[in-house]
Amino acid sequence: MNFTEIDSCFGSDKRDIGYEKLKSAYEKGDHSPEVLWRLAQFCHEKSTISPKAKRIAYINEGIKYAEEGMKTDPTHFKSVKWCAVLTGQSAETLPTKQKIEMGNKFKSLLDKAITMQPNDYVLLHLRARYKFTVASLTWLERKFASTFYATVPTHTFEEALEDFLACYKIEPKWIENLYYIAKTYVGLKDKENARKYLKIALEIQPQTDVEIDYIADCKALSHKL
Repeated sequence: MNFTEIDSCFGSDKRDIGYEKLKSAYEKGDHSPEVLWRLAQFCHEKSTISPKAKRIAYINEGIKYAEEGMKTDPTHFKSVKWCAVLTGQSAETLPTKQKIEMGNKFKSLLDKAITMQPNDYVLLHLRARYKFTVASLTWLERKFASTFYATVPTHTFEEALEDFLACYKIEPKWIENLYYIAKTYVGLKDKENARKYLKIALEIQPQTDVEIDYIADCKALSHKL
């Protein structure tokens, strides 16, 4: 298996070719972590260029590969990372109750991955999203969360913003991250900075279905401010 050739397919219109080659190797019995994490990443990428109704199927498929990679080698960073990424994606599709239930699993994966690579910008964004979600919980949601946590996690918008901005410093043209920076500033009642980051996001040309959706979200949020 030529992984250099496979890796060149990430982030390109050749992602389906890379995915199919790995899927073929997997079906022939190659279940190594190096095959599995790449399959998981391709599933993530395929979910971002698919209509909303089809995204969850790719997300769940990716979780399956990443979890298998972790079982084979619990210390394999890319398997842990993509398991965290895809679990976070899955949680975002769920109602608040199920999202809270999945929060424990997601946070455990995230903590493990960040311990391995503290400066991975994707993981910084995910940690910020977790903190943002916790900071946004209503009293009733916190009460419900107490049934799943011995101590209900507490985070602030300021803590979320720190991680979002750290991610922005590394990857300044990530529309999704810019949108959440703006939302966090809204949570902090700082409309001026919220508008600033929405403006930056709206100047970027979206490349995927997910980015198109986030541009729409940026426009909707901008109109409210």
